[in-house]
Amino acid sequence: MTRSQQPDDWKQQLTAAADDFDVKEQVLQKMKEQKMRSEGKQVKKRLGLVVAAILVFGGTSAYAAMKVYELKNEKGEAVVKVQQTATPQPQSKSGNWKSFQDVRDSLKQGEGAAVYMAGPDNPKKRVSFTYIPVIHESTRPLQKEVGSFYEVPAELAGGYKFVNGHVNYPFDYSQAELFEEMYKEAENEKKQIVVRKVSPKSHFDRVYTLYKGSEGKERDGDVYIAITNFEGVKYIEEEAGQDAIVEKVKVQNYEGLYIAGKLIDGTEEKVVKVYQEDKNRLIEVVAMNPVLTKKDLLMIAQNLK
Repeated sequence: MTRSQQPDDWKQQLTAAADDFDVKEQVLQKMKEQKMRSEGKQVKKRLGLVVAAILVFGGTSAYAAMKVYELKNEKGEAVVKVQQTATPQPQSKSGNWKSFQDVRDSLKQGEGAAVYMAGPDNPKKRVSFTYIPVIHESTRPLQKEVGSFYEVPAELAGGYKFVNGHVNYPFDYSQAELFEEMYKEAENEKKQIVVRKVSPKSHFDRVYTLYKGSEGKERDGDVYIAITNFEGVKYIEEEAGQDAIVEKVKVQNYEGLYIAGKLIDGTEEKVVKVYQEDKNRLIEVVAMNPVLTKKDLLMIAQNLK
């Protein structure tokens, strides 16, 4: 995978994942680690828990695909690819992550920032972006923000009730003039970190919601739903562990995938993902509570509008 001096979109999307809201962070970081390349380029996600700081400031190891599962559009083009891989666990760089989190802690909801960390851990001088979303604790304001793109349910099949949700907005990741200013400030003033408040784009790329059952065992929630806006996206490529279960399923007359595996910390995770070409979106229903079954997730996905 080649990389340029400009910041990689997938890292920016992951950066936006580390939101300090009441949702299990490892799920959302997994769901948001995307190599989001718009205008017909690819999107890449890693399935499973990966610490944000590693990916923003470090790197990932090479892997060999064992098997590839695909969802295709009407033209027969693959739009979702899930590769079963044997990927080594990454090593964290906690110092960088703490500094980055300090920046996030200084932002208010609805604010974004560009962050440049100088030093040997960032030899390609990448600038990362982060955004603190506005958290909605009721469906009405969230529905107003997403409009007709997705109908936000107050309750899911099985009785899981809405806890909170937010909308994620991408940034302009090719701001050469801004980046050069940040590089010069770091060099001239001997700074290890340079921050600029910046605004994201006006159109959103994903909607995230959390639901909890009355007897759910998870502290934060039981079901997480992500709706990805496929406008300008050619395909999404993901990685699943070599021991994961990956199966083709049918949801609302659409072809989908069911994936069951474990995060790096051993937590069980089950996912149903459905690509809806006519609605230009990808639905992902994620369960962390081991009580939920494949049948439960399919029933939830079947009733989403």
